[in-house]
Amino acid sequence: MYDRKWREMAVSYRLYSLLVNPAEIVDRHEVAQRLARYIDEQPERLEAKLKKAQDSMLLAEDLDEKQAEGIRNLQFRGVTCKVENVRFYPGHTAASHVLGFMGDGVGLAGVEGKYDTILQGGGFSKANIPDIDFANQENLGTAGVDLMLTLDLDLQKQVENRFRSYLATQGADKGMGMVIEPGSGRILALVNQPAFNPNYFWKASENNRVNRMYNHVLNKELIRPILVRAAAIERSGLGGPSLLPPTVAAANYGFTEGQLEAFEQQIQLYGSVFGNWESGPGAPEQGGVAPVVTGVQVGVTLASLVNGGWRITPYVVDSLYDHKTGKRYMRSNEAAEKIHVLNPALGVMIRRDLFTNWLQEHDNLVAFTADNVQMRREKQFSNFSIQDLFVGFVPAKQPRFLLLMAIEQDHLYPKANDKMSGLGALESMGKELLTGFVKSQTTENVADAAPEQNKENLRQFFISRRLNVREAPGKVSEPVAVMPQMRGMSLRKGLQQIDRYKMKVRVNGSGRIIAQYPLPGQPLLGIDECILTLDAK
Repeated sequence: MYDRKWREMAVSYRLYSLLVNPAEIVDRHEVAQRLARYIDEQPERLEAKLKKAQDSMLLAEDLDEKQAEGIRNLQFRGVTCKVENVRFYPGHTAASHVLGFMGDGVGLAGVEGKYDTILQGGGFSKANIPDIDFANQENLGTAGVDLMLTLDLDLQKQVENRFRSYLATQGADKGMGMVIEPGSGRILALVNQPAFNPNYFWKASENNRVNRMYNHVLNKELIRPILVRAAAIERSGLGGPSLLPPTVAAANYGFTEGQLEAFEQQIQLYGSVFGNWESGPGAPEQGGVAPVVTGVQVGVTLASLVNGGWRITPYVVDSLYDHKTGKRYMRSNEAAEKIHVLNPALGVMIRRDLFTNWLQEHDNLVAFTADNVQMRREKQFSNFSIQDLFVGFVPAKQPRFLLLMAIEQDHLYPKANDKMSGLGALESMGKELLTGFVKSQTTENVADAAPEQNKENLRQFFISRRLNVREAPGKVSEPVAVMPQMRGMSLRKGLQQIDRYKMKVRVNGSGRIIAQYPLPGQPLLGIDECILTLDAK
């Protein structure tokens, strides 16, 4: 799998295992001498193993193509190389909830799970991937295929790094984020925290592997100001008067809860979100429990309010490259799930007038923030949930990017009321990201075929294998290092604590450590960077 610029996000490599049957070997001394150079083993030790063993044995694993070819060319009886295709995710945690993971050669989650039949090779039909235009081809995939996603790897990593840094400074560990093109539905980046490394998926908890954007509930109160304003504009109609400012207008612009719910149904706030890789909850049944809304439903709804009233289901699988035909097959025009939830002319007016309260004219963007605190009593205890939301899009008049970020905390800490904490910091980060999206976007032609495999990714793969960091699912593993507690320490003492893990360290501020990422106790497998936030107070 590749991002939209043909950069590797999931790649398969061939590995070889060296098997020997000592009973078939004529000259064990010669075999040991000749094989030793290919498997980094002392000839004497290798010869001792061959003399001692009577049955077939596994002599070496994780050999590359060049090593296997050299061994085959020796043409020794009783010496064979067994091939295995192994999946590698060079971005580690980058977009892990989109990519998913494989176990024992089978796709189990995300795009890997949804399109396992496609990625396995051996041929498939249009029914297996209906969103792609086969261009009248009856059967594809007999020689293998590549999938190109809508994700932008640079943008994905940028958002992930900033998001994690923000969570660290706020002492939070749960959140979600998404960057989409509101006019097309392409997902350019999708972030979930806690994250996991799909190369070691079995070490991550089930909770970490949940795609929060599609499966976690947001409180609808977070976007109530937007919903009531949109409903009021629609009620006024094309020739109606301008809306009064919220400070002088009637509460909720005079709408009852029933009227607001009717508008929410009209714009399909609770509508099903079935993309071509992940599915969200369906619409609520009549007479059932109160409907809930997920992050992706909020994103789709707000996108429809800024693109003229079109509700477009977001997607991540953009095209398919077939190795046998040597052609790239694009997403079908009929695959787009577009529904007009507002009158076209009215939709344009809502896009123009709805977000005037949150328009940042100097930056040519719109930024909206909200927070909500919920308390749920269970016997003698109270459970709190604090949700912070940022939604923004840029440019303001013809949005190309929509960014949604939501943070959740289940504990109550005193919050400083300044720009470096809470909603102030969240808005500052969101605006900076949106501005960067526009500056970093360039128009460039994308080749119709994937480039040769990235040699640096291949090098990283073999380094990780030969350091024996990968373990098979189900086997007893050695203890995994966890992040130490460093809050309250001086920078010098904190660096002493983290030095043993050989990670890159990024320091923000000065003074004592008040926040850290990764969080205390978090497994460090696949994590190579630490962020420390300091404060002199």
